[in-house]
Amino acid sequence: HKPSELLKQLGQEEAKAYFQRPSGPVTGILIDNAGHVLTSYYNVFGKITSLRVRAGGVEYEAAFLAHSERDDLALLKIKTEPDGLGLPKASPRWADKNALRAGRIVFALGRAPDPSHCTVTQGIISAVTRNGGRAAQTDADLNYGNSGGPLVDLDGRIVGIACFIGHNRPQWGVNSGVGFATTATTIKKILPQMIAGKDVKPPLLGVNWDQGGQGESPGPVIAQIVKNSAAERAGLLKGDIIVKFDDEEIETFPQLRKLVLSSNGGQKVRLRIIRQGQEKDVDVLLGVRD
Repeated sequence: HKPSELLKQLGQEEAKAYFQRPSGPVTGILIDNAGHVLTSYYNVFGKITSLRVRAGGVEYEAAFLAHSERDDLALLKIKTEPDGLGLPKASPRWADKNALRAGRIVFALGRAPDPSHCTVTQGIISAVTRNGGRAAQTDADLNYGNSGGPLVDLDGRIVGIACFIGHNRPQWGVNSGVGFATTATTIKKILPQMIAGKDVKPPLLGVNWDQGGQGESPGPVIAQIVKNSAAERAGLLKGDIIVKFDDEEIETFPQLRKLVLSSNGGQKVRLRIIRQGQEKDVDVLLGVRD
């Protein structure tokens, strides 16, 4: 090969390696003494032949329970009854939403190529309210080894789980200074459903906004109800004005959309609407987006 061609080929191989996950152990978190393990969905998606979890220096066979694709989270369960098996006591400390602020120092923990050792990278929370308010952005170096591992604050509380590395936004690659973690608040909200073995699906309300007709209206005006949607089943009508979503006041359609996206498919929410000048509360069972 000519030198220029060889350099080009080497550059292509290096670029390919930048976006491909190498073989080796990945990271997860043992979240309770029943043997539930949280990790990135990227670590386990595809055809699964077997799963092994290493905890406390011992390997256990595990099963895939459920996932949330939009949060890049998967829940595994150690198959054998954990009593008497030497599982380390799991007592993760989850941070509340007030701990998630831009500028806060955080550490990403993960497995090294040798699974008996861990890695630690330091960074800050760069931004919040990513992924519809379900994730935060960090500049801590994230890679395929610590994907699915905890992002912790200076008090050792879990702020989130490192996710979206490689497959969701492949142009970022690894260690690019732009990383994401699904927040502890989101995780705590969806964990009961995942522990029950149910996948978490994106929600769908089923209303379109009258962008030209809001005027002095106190909230977004419904211009159209999607047929067979959650909104139709709840009895919402064209012309209704939505002013509250559960406990949150609503003034604009973007606010409503953000609150819907922060919820889950199948979740019950309460909307306060104004219909013909009268306020009314409507319970809505959110649909599931395909």
